[in-house]
Amino acid sequence: MLCTGLDPTDAISLTRDQIEGDTIYKDRNKTQSGAAIPLGPTLRAELDRAPSHNAITVLASSKGTPWSYDGLSSSWHRFKKKLETENLVGVGLTMKGLRHTMATTLREAGLDERDISDLLAQKSPAMGLHYSRNANLAKKNAGTINIWEKEVERNREVVKPFKNTVKPQ
Repeated sequence: MLCTGLDPTDAISLTRDQIEGDTIYKDRNKTQSGAAIPLGPTLRAELDRAPSHNAITVLASSKGTPWSYDGLSSSWHRFKKKLETENLVGVGLTMKGLRHTMATTLREAGLDERDISDLLAQKSPAMGLHYSRNANLAKKNAGTINIWEKEVERNREVVKPFKNTVKPQ
């Protein structure tokens, strides 16, 4: 979910035939919006090291059967508690929160809400903004200020200071 931005219900219903080459093609269960998600190196490595199974879905339980939402949620909760005790994740992270984490990371890297919405298969750019609303934009905004400063300097060179052209009486 962190590497795809998929919602948990979309992730557990992802079937093997929805991966073509290096791309996941998956309609969102909630909105029926289509997603085209490239398989990055991190996800590819995780898929390659995952235990083999005969389930039609990409994700499967330790029994090799498709996950139910409750089964995945229970397993996630145990895994998350372990990560919390090792201080590897913050308290309260949810499976859906991984989708928000991806959006926030992309926003902090400078992507706009349309790019984020396209990856998350959201119809509206406003949803990309919603999912990334907690992004720390200081780094991105520093770049924006640098552009602004260059424009101010450029305008100083182009625009001459105003001189009063009215003759004194």
